[in-house]
Amino acid sequence: MVVAVTKTLKQQLTLAAGALLGHQAADAAESTDASLYNSWTVDVGYLYYSEPDKITVDTYMAMISGNLSDKDTVSLGLVFDTLTGSTPTGALPDSSVAVTGVSGGGAGTVGGGGATSSFDDTRLAVDASWGHEWQRLVRSDVSAYVSVEGDYTAIGGGLGIEKDTEDRAYTFTAAIGGSVDKVSQSNEQTPAPLSELSDAIYYGKGDKNTYDVLFGLSKIINRRTAAMVNITHSRSLGYHTDPYKVISVADADDAEFTTLFEKRPDERERYVLYSKIVHEIPGGDDHLDFSYRYHTDSWDVNSHTVEMGYSFDVRIRHLFKPFGRIYYQQAANFYQRTIVSDDGVLDNLPEYASSDPRLADMLSVTAGLKYQYKTSATGSIDFRLAYIHRQYGSAVVGDDGTLFLTVDLGKGFD
Repeated sequence: MVVAVTKTLKQQLTLAAGALLGHQAADAAESTDASLYNSWTVDVGYLYYSEPDKITVDTYMAMISGNLSDKDTVSLGLVFDTLTGSTPTGALPDSSVAVTGVSGGGAGTVGGGGATSSFDDTRLAVDASWGHEWQRLVRSDVSAYVSVEGDYTAIGGGLGIEKDTEDRAYTFTAAIGGSVDKVSQSNEQTPAPLSELSDAIYYGKGDKNTYDVLFGLSKIINRRTAAMVNITHSRSLGYHTDPYKVISVADADDAEFTTLFEKRPDERERYVLYSKIVHEIPGGDDHLDFSYRYHTDSWDVNSHTVEMGYSFDVRIRHLFKPFGRIYYQQAANFYQRTIVSDDGVLDNLPEYASSDPRLADMLSVTAGLKYQYKTSATGSIDFRLAYIHRQYGSAVVGDDGTLFLTVDLGKGFD
């Protein structure tokens, strides 16, 4: 579900800012034109994402950035987005559970696909960063953000350091980050884990604290090829349960007795290895990129992601990029399609249980095409159309395939 991915990205982008914005500080410092130190750039953008019959996202973005001196850069960003659609509740297909959706969304049932709950949410996020060049080859970046949704609030920040070698062929990166999150249903309550929907006890908002550490290395291999590798360690403590997700108690033939709210462990430790290589094809302006990501965590959600893309210009201002992605993950160690019971008696419940398809065995394959039209030197319109197929090992939802479309408009103003 895109909503969950967004929440994860909030934490990871804090660390990424330490690496990316440091380069901006270095580029600004290399200029000998003193007038640049007081120049400011405003970037605005719009992103549309749609999976028919599943989710629609409208995102509006704005960022202002500039140079306070020959060694200092600052930026301030604002994001507002709306999300509408439906998501599996975790209950069996024939279940008619009534799980309150975000901002009052109701519940429904989709034949053969599992019970679903509609959602309608908005998010407002603000982030700021300050980059500083301490020496010619050493840069730092400090960042902070606040993100508020109807059922999720996150406050976080990060600190990143970059060091180049004398020939600038290598760049070493180290960053730390942290966030404090508050999670609840839209009524600002969280249900007691593994309690029945019909007789659930509710508590206040759940708290979660996350700590991240990143180490990275980038290498200019030659005038046409660059590569990078990052290793990230993340640890989160507190409320990890999704307050909207449920799990069915049923017999071996999927005859449902009752439905419980899920329960996840209150601690999660992750390790992520990410690598990428970009190569410019000789004789033109074409580029080939390849990336690999490995994820493992204390929940045994081990995953592999391989992505590849090839970009080329067909005419001035027109760029095409076919791309593909393969993703495989192993199910969490507490994942269960249902809680199996012969008579529906709840005397021997597991310590943790979730039937969220996002925690199941899954293989997804994506293939698509990106088209970019450069409207000006600082503006572009990007269209991305792709087909994604998801195959689950054992889940309350069936295998599915869908087209998705993204439209991204951006413009910079000096």
